[in-house]
Amino acid sequence: MQRTASLGVIGVSERNPHYFQYKGKEILLITSAEHYGSVISGKFDYIKYFDRLAEYGLNYTRVYPGAIVEPPGFWLVEDTMTPSPDELIVPWARSNVPGYFGGGNKFDLDTWDEAYFARLRDYMAQAGKRGIIVEICFFNCQNKPYWQYSPLNVNANIQGVGDCDHITFQTLDNGPLVREQLKYIEKIVAETNEFDNVIYEFVDEPTLMMTPSRKAYLWIDKMIDAVVALEEKLPKRHMLTQQLEIGVDFCDDERISFIVTQYISANSRQIGGQAALQSCYCYNKPIEMNETAYVPSWYDRDHEAISRLEAWEFMVGGGASFNQLNGYFVSSNPSGDNENNIKILAGLRNLRAFMEGLDFVNMARDTRTVLATSIGAHVSMISQKGRQYAMYIHHSYLNLGRFYGSFYDPRYGEYETELTLALEDGEYDVTFVEPATLNIIGSTKITSAKGEAKLACPRYALDIAIKIARVR
Repeated sequence: MQRTASLGVIGVSERNPHYFQYKGKEILLITSAEHYGSVISGKFDYIKYFDRLAEYGLNYTRVYPGAIVEPPGFWLVEDTMTPSPDELIVPWARSNVPGYFGGGNKFDLDTWDEAYFARLRDYMAQAGKRGIIVEICFFNCQNKPYWQYSPLNVNANIQGVGDCDHITFQTLDNGPLVREQLKYIEKIVAETNEFDNVIYEFVDEPTLMMTPSRKAYLWIDKMIDAVVALEEKLPKRHMLTQQLEIGVDFCDDERISFIVTQYISANSRQIGGQAALQSCYCYNKPIEMNETAYVPSWYDRDHEAISRLEAWEFMVGGGASFNQLNGYFVSSNPSGDNENNIKILAGLRNLRAFMEGLDFVNMARDTRTVLATSIGAHVSMISQKGRQYAMYIHHSYLNLGRFYGSFYDPRYGEYETELTLALEDGEYDVTFVEPATLNIIGSTKITSAKGEAKLACPRYALDIAIKIARVR
């Protein structure tokens, strides 16, 4: 039997299992969020951060709660995942023994840091006041440069736990380490169980550093069992999720409520968002694209366009949630005041407004209505067949990226695409929307006869969104 969230907690829609519901209605989760360190970076002003997200109607963020700390300068000069020694705050208290690799004293795994948990609980409460859902992701793959910074590394704690390499971290091979990992996730869950706006994810990129898939799967399986058993004793049950990777597939596991992906397409061991929509929609679970090209770290141009192309294509193609990885939010600038960033946030606000202007709860992914396009383009679509249709078209190259992720390079031009559509016979109103501004750039009427209709788009430079509604 499918495990469900408690009443009032964000959960899967009862009317359409491809979407979420919260506070009595279906919702879409759309955001451009900081690099997951907004809790462990003790100087990061998350209230300013949440206020900026809420200002643009963005309602989601992701947190790594302490098992991973990244090396300074690994991605950006300033990064929430690389706090300075005096800024770093994690679930474990500092001991009086010097020698932590990242600076300061080592950690005492037998003593929780109550200041950390006070910060975490306030973080959850402040997010909830603004309608923001928090995905707590307990672990990330420990690539070799990261591993020495983790409090669970043998050289970082006074218990000597974590005497293994970074690959073993995502397995059951080191018993003392596994016991501490379980204590850690159970403590995080116990401290946040009261909140309705939380989702728990187990591990991001579990095999990206080539941890054997079967070992990673069994490790995650044990973690899932532990959280399920714990929440049976607590007041509330929450949605659990796990990223889909080659060899790590929990899509049909009844304990897992929805499917997490990263990037656009399959690359390295990642299963991209578009690939998951094509192959995993049949599981009748929400699908999330939770990471994109990290701007402004390793994508140095046209940040607003790259964000828009990925987000609009995914959400108008049947996705339930989208989280762009955004390095503009940092401790020195928690509200992300930057001209490029404001354009990114506005573009995602437009996407949410476009989607909420549809009766999306009654719509589903549609790969059959578009029979042909006059020129090459990326086309995504959802519909309620015979009644309403929404479409997004864009022109770009798929770039496989410098690291493990894929993204789009925009291809600007002067496009006037003509579509051949398989529509039920009748008359339809068509509205053309410019995604960058949400301005209506044209409208027309079409008639479908013998199950087919032609639709000519007005000229556009990169992308266009289309609404089609049957009038009779």
